[in-house]
Amino acid sequence: MLKSKLKTSGVSRYSILWRRLVHKPITTMFKVTLKRKIKLIRNNYTPNGKPAIYAVTHVFYDDIAAVCCCFKRNAFLLSGIEGPNNTPSFIERIALRINGVIVVNRANKYSRETSFNKTIEILNNRGDIQIYPESAWNFSPNVLISKLNWGIIKIAKETGANIVPVAVDIVDNDYCVILGNNFDYENYTDLNIATDELRNKMATLSWELICLKQPVQRETLTDLYWLNHIQEQYVRMPRKNQSLEEDYMYRPKDEIGLSEILADMHGIENKSMAVDYERYKEVEKLIENWTKPVNVKNVKNDK
Repeated sequence: MLKSKLKTSGVSRYSILWRRLVHKPITTMFKVTLKRKIKLIRNNYTPNGKPAIYAVTHVFYDDIAAVCCCFKRNAFLLSGIEGPNNTPSFIERIALRINGVIVVNRANKYSRETSFNKTIEILNNRGDIQIYPESAWNFSPNVLISKLNWGIIKIAKETGANIVPVAVDIVDNDYCVILGNNFDYENYTDLNIATDELRNKMATLSWELICLKQPVQRETLTDLYWLNHIQEQYVRMPRKNQSLEEDYMYRPKDEIGLSEILADMHGIENKSMAVDYERYKEVEKLIENWTKPVNVKNVKNDK
């Protein structure tokens, strides 16, 4: 297993306490260094003495720092890092270590189990956690929230922590954040159903931020508009990491998409828009032809 330059922070009660003491200076530094202003549109979270698990949308490079500035106290970050190639920069590693981070190699079962136990330990020690349950940046032009990993519900049930849906986006050149109402997961016996409902809550908040944006006419957008948008987000990440990051987007084990099926049928490697635009368009064309309505002509049978 490749080792990342970023290591998991201490998760003791002492570690949680001193990070709360430095939370305000750290977030003040974030506000100074970030390129845009941060606006907390609304905070509906109701603290009740329990630790919090913030379930946050994932849409641009600085969203973690922007969201941290909207928390009243420190929240450790659960971060998926597979090796040195997608490790944050030196300055970012320092900031994450001070904030508190749990590093998980999503491809390694032992690492996943260890990070799960660390997360439980932090919450049992009354610390808070921020999780990005989509597992990767959501660059879909059609899906508000990607499918979520049900592990976030399992963690909450084992610790009794609050789950707080959070949406973040760029609106009028500002980082805008909404903290939603506490998500009541206790009445759900099925983890998948609970996860789908949490996804709906996050999507509602995300849509609210979209509605704050200036509307645009579809006909004014170029074919490469969305690709350019994605590439702007990836500009601070090595290109070779794009495919790696998107490979870890959560998907149920038994789910196979139409794009994968058609790509396999035609001997084509299925790639995302950001990683290989030409290959992506090739698969999209296959999908278009596959789903195109068939004109059925009435044929008279000879008797």
